[in-house]
Amino acid sequence: MQISEVHLLTNSLSETEFFYKEKLSLKVIEQTDELLSFQTGTSKLCFHLSDAIQKPVYHFAFDIPENKLKAGLKWMRGKAELIPYEPNQYIVDFSNWNAKSFYFYDNNGNILECIVRYDLQNVVNEKFSSASFLKISEIGFVADNVFGFCDEVNQRYETDYFIKQPKRENFSVLGDDHGLFIVSDEKRNWFPTMNQAKPFWTKVIFENNGKRHEMVFSP
Repeated sequence: MQISEVHLLTNSLSETEFFYKEKLSLKVIEQTDELLSFQTGTSKLCFHLSDAIQKPVYHFAFDIPENKLKAGLKWMRGKAELIPYEPNQYIVDFSNWNAKSFYFYDNNGNILECIVRYDLQNVVNEKFSSASFLKISEIGFVADNVFGFCDEVNQRYETDYFIKQPKRENFSVLGDDHGLFIVSDEKRNWFPTMNQAKPFWTKVIFENNGKRHEMVFSP
């Protein structure tokens, strides 16, 4: 599964533009009074202005090259607030996924992740920069019935449960190493924070089994 576009809500386009453009050096590719879009590798990250919903908070992840995890963590220091999973420990080892990552907040309080997936074998020689954000590889959804949500998505879009992650009633994952839907219930916090997972409007454009899909989640 390949995620092409992720559309989220924000209460401030100007602050979001400053963070992603000035801090992370991402290129603005579309900008109106209601919409702000950035190029992130092969994916688009889009923010829609919302005054009706206060402080929408999401979780999503960027793939970075497998040999640039420590360089990426060093590059991010001073640009964003890093999130430790233990005191002074920032790199998380997901051994069952053969992946490692670190987390940080954006200006909206979204929980962002830079992740390396060793099975993708994407070593590069260039220094870490904004160009090292290869794509958006994960987007989180929050549902009161995790299995029900997952089964509906699988049936409609021909996705399947991620083979590397056990299915759980409060947390399950759909997709493959190239793109994942992270599905949580509202009784969990977004790892590695104390921020309770909550559902917010989300739109995702993705490709799966050679077909292009647009999924709109409206809780």
